[in-house]
Parts: sequence; C-alpha cells; structure tokens
Amino acid sequence: MDDNKFNQYADKKAYNNLPTPEGQHLAPFLVEDWDTVKAMDLNRENLETWHFSGIPVLVAFTPVTPEQFPGTMKLFWSDVRQYIANLHGDPNVISYDKFLEDMEAEGEGGYDPAQTESFENTTLLGMIIDDLIREVGEKNSRYGRILNLIKQEYTKGEILDALLAEYGIKKTQAYAEIKAAQKMAKDLYYAD
Repeated sequence: MDDNKFNQYADKKAYNNLPTPEGQHLAPFLVEDWDTVKAMDLNRENLETWHFSGIPVLVAFTPVTPEQFPGTMKLFWSDVRQYIANLHGDPNVISYDKFLEDMEAEGEGGYDPAQTESFENTTLLGMIIDDLIREVGEKNSRYGRILNLIKQEYTKGEILDALLAEYGIKKTQAYAEIKAAQKMAKDLYYAD
C-alpha cells in the first residue's frame, strides 16, 4: 500500500488526543452513539461527522500499524455499511451466524460484509455528488434545488411543477434552467 493511503488522515487527531506513535498512521473508526463517546472517553474535539448520501456518521481516528491499516479500513467501511443499513432496514444485511452458514454453503446466497469496495465507491460517489450539489447551490440556489430534486429521483415533470410552484418559472424556461444547472455541475466537477 502506498504512503498516500497511510497518510490520508495525517491531518486528523487521535480519539484520545495523544500523538500518533512513530511508524503508525491514523485510521477512522465508526462511533455509533454518544454513549460510546462517554464510555470510551473520546475527545469530542477530535470527532468528525461525515455524511454518506446525506446520512451523518460520527467518526473518530485511532493509530494503527501499516499492517493493520488495510484491515482497519475494511472494518470501518463494513461498520459504516452496517450502520446505514440498520437505519434503512436493508435486507442484504444478515446476522453473523447467517453469514457463517452461507459461507459454509459454498456460494449459495448470503452477503459478505467484508467485501465493501463497491459500497465504499458508491458512498464516496454519493459524497462527491452531495458536495457538488452544495457547491452549485452556493453559486445559484435555484440550480442547487434543481440538482437536489434530480438526486431525489424526481421526474422531469415533477421538477417542472416544483419550479413553477416555487419560482413561477414556466415550462420552456424551466427546461433551460435544468440544463443550465446540469452544465454548472459538470463544469464544476471537471474544473481543476
């Protein structure tokens, strides 16, 4: 694993506010609730709230060795996936016992929570889209609203109705606004 992966959280502080030991790197871990913060005596100033597709997730950082880093990251993404799935009642999430049973059944059904790369990619893409919509909204609030409606899977007709109701924009102008919002998002995404 290259040094960039190890150092991606170098600007963070450990949950206990102690310096990161020589030869170790910080890695994120999920903090599920404030009871955990109290029980583990986590330094609240070192906690961060990350948003995955609009869902706030409390994150802290812990020092790990280079050998532990990949496993810690896999565990983090698995924990985040499980946490979000529990909020939404995801049918793909199964118990540990069911997971072991399915693993023994050699490929029959089941879901491997350790294989989180596609979830990680989807989550990161969701974060990028959310940031892009926020950035567009800062430049033009109406365009940000349009992109939010698109993200929420509104149909074009529903978006047109919303623009008419909220801004008094007629159909022809609304189509132009939708295209302009998409173009601004595309331009910002490809900038730099």
